[in-house]
Amino acid sequence: MDMNQGTPMPTPEADAASDAQASEAAAAEAAEAARAEALRVATARDETLRAARAVGGMAHQGLMRWTALVFLGSLASFAAGRPDAALFLAVAGMFALCHSWDARDRARTGDPFTDGPLIPGDVGHALRLGVPLLTPLIGAIFYFGFGTYARTLDTSPAHVAASNWCFAAVLLCLALAIPTVTRAVARVLLRGSPATHTVRLTTSLSVLVLLLPVPVRLLFDEFLNVLTTQSRPLADVGGLVAQLIGEVLFAAAAVGLWVARDLRAVRDRLGLGRMGTREWLVAAAGLAAVIGLNSGMEWFERTHLHNLWAEDQAMGKLIVGELSLAGVLALGVSAGVGEELLVRGALQPRVGVMWASVLFAAGHVQYTWFGMLTILLLGLALGLVRRFANTTTAITVHALYDIVAAIGTTS
Repeated sequence: MDMNQGTPMPTPEADAASDAQASEAAAAEAAEAARAEALRVATARDETLRAARAVGGMAHQGLMRWTALVFLGSLASFAAGRPDAALFLAVAGMFALCHSWDARDRARTGDPFTDGPLIPGDVGHALRLGVPLLTPLIGAIFYFGFGTYARTLDTSPAHVAASNWCFAAVLLCLALAIPTVTRAVARVLLRGSPATHTVRLTTSLSVLVLLLPVPVRLLFDEFLNVLTTQSRPLADVGGLVAQLIGEVLFAAAAVGLWVARDLRAVRDRLGLGRMGTREWLVAAAGLAAVIGLNSGMEWFERTHLHNLWAEDQAMGKLIVGELSLAGVLALGVSAGVGEELLVRGALQPRVGVMWASVLFAAGHVQYTWFGMLTILLLGLALGLVRRFANTTTAITVHALYDIVAAIGTTS
């Protein structure tokens, strides 16, 4: 008996049908996978497009806010006779513009479809070409005028040196209009930061500040005559408040408020955290350090460099003048909050403690070289306070120190 007679044998027709069914199933599976992949790609592109629109929309709305703020604030500054505040606002507007460009560039993926909201138009391209040239050109004009003024003075080694320095500064400023030069300087100042629009602006402004102390010191007698003959005191409550507002807005724009960061992110970037027990201990140690450091440097200057000490003391009295207690408090708050937000809050995370302190000292050209050295050391101490605590702690130390110093000067 044949044991296989009950099992039907496969036929060619059955094999062909089975293969066709398998092929159809595979094709259906492949089609489904293709549809799923297309849906995933379309969803990803939609999400990227929404993100690009969000970045572009935030940058646009932020720029509208900054435009209105700079315009109205500048009008108010000139009406109040405070053009220095208008200068702060103008620089703040430039930083806001550069941050908006950088935010758009970071969000681009290379896909023309999703990058559409981020690609600048004709006006945007023109601004990107022109605005980075403004700071170097303004710096060149400033130092050319400074050097020309030095040439009009009586011939002396100091006046000739100041003129030569200023004309060399003109050439350096013009060189900063070349992106390659700016990138090379940024590698030194900004520790290899990417060559963004914000980095380029920061580099140009930093160089302009670093070039300033030498000609001011060489022409200090003329500089002092200008300060002593003006009708308005060097420091008054109105001026200190205007300076504070200008520096706060400058610092906020320098870290991209409204165009690249919201208010919470700006607070975190500036290091404006709460002060707990640890921060108060750091503040106490920092205040003791800066008071002790200043006292030691002042003793050395008074003992060994008496003429410089007398000049720095006279400048301190000229600045403080006859400030009331309210004026002294305004001085401490203005310098403590404004300078710390700018230097330790916005600048130090980009350039480090040393360069931030050097720029901080270079901004105090009204003092002698030894006074600026003292300010450099005080800046290093405040920079360490910022590093080990936060900017809020550095503000506290700086404000308290300035109030104590101002009270000592007025008394």
